Amino acid sequence: MLIQSHRQENHLLLSIQRDVLMENSREFYQEFEKAIEGSNFGKLTMDFQLVKFLDSSGIGAVIKASSALHNRGVEIFVTNLNKNLNSVFRLSGLNHILSILTLDEYLSKFPEFQKTLEA
Repeated sequence: MLIQSHRQENHLLLSIQRDVLMENSREFYQEFEKAIEGSNFGKLTMDFQLVKFLDSSGIGAVIKASSALHNRGVEIFVTNLNKNLNSVFRLSGLNHILSILTLDEYLSKFPEFQKTLEA
């Protein structure tokens, strides 16, 4: 399992469980589709606390996932990026299509997920 989902009202939090690489990027996207299937929500967060690295396939899977949500009008947030992932997101331009927040910024904006993210 690559994704664990948590829901609070109109907000879906997806905790990515490990690195997203060429060998599992398809599985990541399939799990992502399953997690959002039939759900009606206005905000989605991807939590990358357990992820150390994304290769180009992983970046492509994140872009594909975020595009599907943008088309539905969903606001997308990313949190818990380590220093390397933060650089990857900025160099790939993901910071222009996703709202990247530090954990502190995220929890001050969405305190309802404090217990989930600190567990």
